[in-house]
Amino acid sequence: MAAMPGARAAVIAWGAGTTTSGINNYGQSIVPADVTNAVMVAGGLLQGLALNADGTLADWGTDGFGVLDFFQDTNYISVACGRQHSLALFSDGTVVAVGDDSFGQIDVPSGLTNVVEISGGFYHSLALKSDGTVVVWGPGTNVANVGQDPDYGQTIVPLGLSNVVQIAAGGWHNVALLADGTIRTWGRSDSGQLAVPPGLSNVVAISAGAAHTVVLRADGSIVAWGLNLYGETNVPTELSNVIAIASGGWHNLALKSDGTVVAWGAGTGTNVYVDNQQNIVPAHLTNVVQIAGGNVNSLVITGSAPPVTSAKFVTPQTSTNGFTVAIPTRNGHVYRLEYTPSLAAPSWTGLPLVAGTGGLQTFSDPSATNNAGRFYRVRRW
Repeated sequence: MAAMPGARAAVIAWGAGTTTSGINNYGQSIVPADVTNAVMVAGGLLQGLALNADGTLADWGTDGFGVLDFFQDTNYISVACGRQHSLALFSDGTVVAVGDDSFGQIDVPSGLTNVVEISGGFYHSLALKSDGTVVVWGPGTNVANVGQDPDYGQTIVPLGLSNVVQIAAGGWHNVALLADGTIRTWGRSDSGQLAVPPGLSNVVAISAGAAHTVVLRADGSIVAWGLNLYGETNVPTELSNVIAIASGGWHNLALKSDGTVVAWGAGTGTNVYVDNQQNIVPAHLTNVVQIAGGNVNSLVITGSAPPVTSAKFVTPQTSTNGFTVAIPTRNGHVYRLEYTPSLAAPSWTGLPLVAGTGGLQTFSDPSATNNAGRFYRVRRW
């Protein structure tokens, strides 16, 4: 499960954009001084985004493609960045997108609602709905053109894909985590980014880079595959106790339970387009509560203490109207109330997915009664 936050203090970014000139320097790592109460961050090629605790957005970088052109709305609960476009999720389950629209990546499908998670690829966008289904838009919808850049079938959702609990958009491919701990992939496969290792199971989190895929397992270990041109799939051998992962274009970040960060992949080589020291974690960086990978930079939120990794039920109640319970939630994560008639039962029944809002969220099982005899848990991805 992903980390719950501690108290927020600052957004810190490093890698491309720390100066005002040169390749990839768009100011995407120069976080405005007034961004002090962020609850979630995201990064693209040109831009950085922060979701504030009050539901507003802060942005920085360049506006060359209109990526910073969000309306001055509130009630946002999640943000995501593609290469040159950005997305935000409202508390009512609707989505807004801005920026480059060369391939329809900001053309949110009409009537799209009940969204609980969003993700941006290089030229496409991805949404997870509360019923566990996935919606994708951008290039890749024309079967006749599959394999022609940038159309690699990334918006052709696999037939029958359901029970999805987390999504991740890579450069030209997608990854979906299912509730049973297995994953599905689709889209571009030229670098093996779709080649899920045989027998992979117990996955609790996923991320995707330009042409590689990374997953976190329940035991805190990481598995990565796909393009390894810059060491992006060379997971550090002694890395353990990981609670969250994030991928940039050609690098990865791992957040450990003690609030420290490990990075690997592109950053210190000689390719001026991808190596921007994004894999060099700032010295003495601690109490990190959220991580994000930009295309060629890295971003984190720090707090006053290491991340909290569990939460207690608040006011659980069973009545003739069913069972209800509240728990504190985190922006950018997905939750689900599940029940079973017996702790010895082999499976749990899941109710609709709920998006984290940064505050208490109420979960309910209207089919329960005073004598339902059910055990409950809330899972978080």
